Amino acid sequence: MRLAWRLQRWEMAFVVIGGLGLAAMALWQAFDMRSMLTGCGTASAAPACEFVYPFQESHGSFFLLMQLIGLTPFLAGLLLGVPIVAREIEHRTALIAWPLAGARSRWLALRTAPALIIGVVVLTVLAVAADLMAQAYLPKSDLGFLHHGSRGVPLVMRGVIALVLAVVMGALIGRVLPALLVGLALCIGLSIGLGMVRERWVSSSQLSVAEEPGGLMNPATSEVRYRTPDGEIISAQEGEIIVSAAYEAAAEAGEPEPGPDTLPQPAYYGIASARYPEVVLRESLALGAATFGLTGAAVLLVRRRRPE
Repeated sequence: MRLAWRLQRWEMAFVVIGGLGLAAMALWQAFDMRSMLTGCGTASAAPACEFVYPFQESHGSFFLLMQLIGLTPFLAGLLLGVPIVAREIEHRTALIAWPLAGARSRWLALRTAPALIIGVVVLTVLAVAADLMAQAYLPKSDLGFLHHGSRGVPLVMRGVIALVLAVVMGALIGRVLPALLVGLALCIGLSIGLGMVRERWVSSSQLSVAEEPGGLMNPATSEVRYRTPDGEIISAQEGEIIVSAAYEAAAEAGEPEPGPDTLPQPAYYGIASARYPEVVLRESLALGAATFGLTGAAVLLVRRRRPE
């Protein structure tokens, strides 16, 4: 740990200070929002007590803070992971460090473990703080898929795979800055890809009325179709055509608008918020398997890499 700190003190300090700073901001926001609701029902009640979504006006920074937290695991993984091998090769210290370690895989394990421990601890604290802030922001709602990836277990797992991916890029490229840039592009692709395959973890189905947008549930909505008055499900395009034709017919007849009972109604499809733990479990298993494979690739690259 002492050697890792000497070699990566700036990166580790940045991750610790930045991650814990964001966690402190999240906890302060959670405390402030909860304290506002403690006065509900009294003469000093805050305006937030009157709304189902109470903090949209008073705590608008919630969404920005959640976005920053969602980026943290990828940035932390890159900063901690890339220099482990790339800096040794770039500075030619691998010529000394690798022979002294006896086995390159042992050297890689000893160098990676401190960065991994620091990253997991910081991200765990941040994940808990983000979850508490989300619960405080929507105290009457089921959080479900709200800001999935920016709180809880997914935040930590994304940081772990980003760190191992960064180690692989550092070993493959052998230069810190190019490895950082390539790793950043891969992390962006990973983040987008996880959002795209989320519906593959569990099957999508029609959501109940309680889980439609604007309610107290937060499902992962994937598609909007239409339900005709006789109960038939049609595509969104067909539904929009029928609605437009109904309004045109009403206008020609001199009516303000068609009767709502004659129009198709939206039918939302996606993953119910109650299935959030199942999605998290399957995603974590997939990321864990990918991390294991990348770890093997990192060991193989370091064993075959010329120290230059």
